[in-house]
Order: sequence, then C-alpha cells, then structure tokens
Amino acid sequence: MRLTSRCGRSGRSDLRSERISPGAERARVPRQRRRGFVAPRAAELRHYVMCPPVFLDETPPATAFTARTTTAMGQWERLRTVLIGLGHRVSLVPGRPGLPDMVFASRAATVVGGRVLGARPRAAARSAETPAYLEWFARHGFRSALEPVFAHEGESDLIPVGPRLLAAVGPLTESAAHAEAQAFFGLPVVPLELADPRFPRLGSALTVLGEHTAAYYPGAFTPTALRRLTRVFPERIEVDEADAAAFGLDAVSDGRSVVMGDTTPALAARLTERGFRTIELDMSAFAAHGASVRGCVLELRAAR
Repeated sequence: MRLTSRCGRSGRSDLRSERISPGAERARVPRQRRRGFVAPRAAELRHYVMCPPVFLDETPPATAFTARTTTAMGQWERLRTVLIGLGHRVSLVPGRPGLPDMVFASRAATVVGGRVLGARPRAAARSAETPAYLEWFARHGFRSALEPVFAHEGESDLIPVGPRLLAAVGPLTESAAHAEAQAFFGLPVVPLELADPRFPRLGSALTVLGEHTAAYYPGAFTPTALRRLTRVFPERIEVDEADAAAFGLDAVSDGRSVVMGDTTPALAARLTERGFRTIELDMSAFAAHGASVRGCVLELRAAR
C-alpha cells in the first residue's frame, strides 16, 4: 500500500492507496545497506491508547480556552482517525479535571505483554496522572501493573524495541528506574544518555521506525549512547538539528507508515525516499507543550 498524505491546518488531506496483501511477511533489514538500496517495508497492526485533550489549557480565560481546546480536539481527533484508518486499534482513556497533561499518553506508562509500568513524573502537579491511567488499565483486564518508585516519563523515556528496553539517562529519568523496569518486564535495558537539554525525553530525540530501524538526532546523545544505537539499529537515519527541534522525531511508525507533524517536510521526504510512507498532520496545538504525534499515543506492545 502506498499512502502519502499532507494534512495541513485546513484539515484536508490527499490520500492515495492500493491494497496490501494480508499475508505480507515482515521484511528483514540487512546489517549493511548497499548504496542506493531501499529496504522493503511491512506494516504491523498496533493497539494504541489515547486520551482526548478535553482539559488541555484549562488555566487561560474561558474564551481563549474554548478556542485553543477546540483546535487541540480537532487535531487530536484527526490523528485518531488516521491511526484507525491505517487499521490500528485505538482505545480511549477519559481525561480528568485538573490533569490537563493526561492527553500526552506516551508519558503515562510503558506496556509490554500485558504488563503495565506506570510513569512517575518529577513534577508534583502531575502525580495523579499515573493512578488515573493505572485505574483504567485495571478496569480493562490488565492485572500486572506497577506504580514505580523512581522517576521516568513512561514510554517517552523507556521505549521497548524487540527484546530490550531503550532507557533515557536524562533530567526526567532517575537511573534507578532502569533496574526497576528491567526487573518488572524481564527485559535488558540499553541506557542512552541525553546530552542536549532541549531534548529531555528519549522520545524527542529518537523515533523507532521498526525493530531494526530508527531516525535520530545525533547531537542529542553522548558518544557512548551513539555507539549503543549503532548496535541496536543496523539501519539508522540521521536527522538534523532543525527538524529535531521542530518535533520531527515525535512521530509514530507501524513499520511502514510514519504519522508525523507537518513542520518537517524535508524529513518526510527523506523517509519517503527510504521506503516509508508519511502522513503529515497539523499538531500545532500541542507544540507549545513540547509534543506532537508521538506524545499523544501510548502503544500496548505484545511480549517479544
């Protein structure tokens, strides 16, 4: 299936598609790319959790709040519609008054094989978000859940990739959270130290495009972290500073389609050249909060 879309602030899109064979097998990515080689891409259906931005920006005056929330809701709803249109399942967690940041679902937990590790934000104002999410998971049949002791921001800091966890070493993550996550999931942790304060979350500096493929901004990582990334991802796409700063890496990939903001057209073109199809969405209402597509989506991963 080939699908290219640019959804700007008008909300209109231009989608072109052709049918995918249901039995298409997942392609293996070679460890060393030949010059001019574009690896075949295969999509995997995903299960995502999202929380509507009902209470986002609840502190401004009523008129400003109404306008901003309407814009955020429209952009969020468009994102949800696109994910469903790609065949993915999207479950909804209701927002709660006083917790406007619940919309940023990727910062709420990490979920692998039915096990839910909640987040522990450093900001005291966000301390009630994790219990709210864990209550939702408990009501929906997730019996193994943990409210952690040590600080991290959920899947924005602890990213499952195949049989391992990529773990941020940065201002929002305590190093002891790595051992806590490893013990809970039974997965080895790959620590990745962040070197640029503009990118405090791992998810802002790196996008996992597939089990063997990632796009990342090299300047956000220490030399040791970069060496570890080369071992985890045989195929890597380096992103420049401008695209990373414009939230170009705050994207979601199913292995074939990349859903991303519309502020980095050059990056979208590069991903297309590498065999991905890109869908660009207006996420401007979330940019002021340091987020784009990825920040609004939490993936429920199966065990590897």
